Amino acid sequence: MTHDKKDTAAPLGAVGLLAALIGRGFGIFAALAILAVLILTAINVTGRYLFTAPLRGAEEMTGFLVVAMVMFGAAEAYRRGDHIRIDLLTERLGPTGARWVDILSHIAVAAFAVNLLRTGLHTVAFSRSFGAYSAGYLEIPMWIPQSALVIGGGLLLAMALLKLIETLLSIAYKDRRP
Repeated sequence: MTHDKKDTAAPLGAVGLLAALIGRGFGIFAALAILAVLILTAINVTGRYLFTAPLRGAEEMTGFLVVAMVMFGAAEAYRRGDHIRIDLLTERLGPTGARWVDILSHIAVAAFAVNLLRTGLHTVAFSRSFGAYSAGYLEIPMWIPQSALVIGGGLLLAMALLKLIETLLSIAYKDRRP
């Protein structure tokens, strides 16, 4: 039984496209958060040192935005392979061993993401039930910035599962080729 390239590329392409849409979409939010931090910091520094009138709540908002940019950007960095990975062992295992390391690493990332998602949900629920507000000038409900943990955990879990599926499909289709 032979398969042409269209048969093997379609499932891999669909999984990759879905991962790209999710990762890039939230990657744009992460990039916008970086831009917002830059603008807030510039306004705050200018106000503080030139006019002795800092922007109240800027440091607090910057902290919230940093958490959001990390949580929203982690899935895209993982999808693109921009995360830190030590390939010393993987290079010595050969192609089959490297595939197993990829599979195990995707499972490990998924397990981490499940834990991040679980603790994020718990933190948000606690803050909502307790009625916690930020201690700074903004005085916003803490569950709002803490929701970035839930979103980030969900995104990272989705990306790890998509990467795992993509890896397993590539192995399955490679083994089926004549």
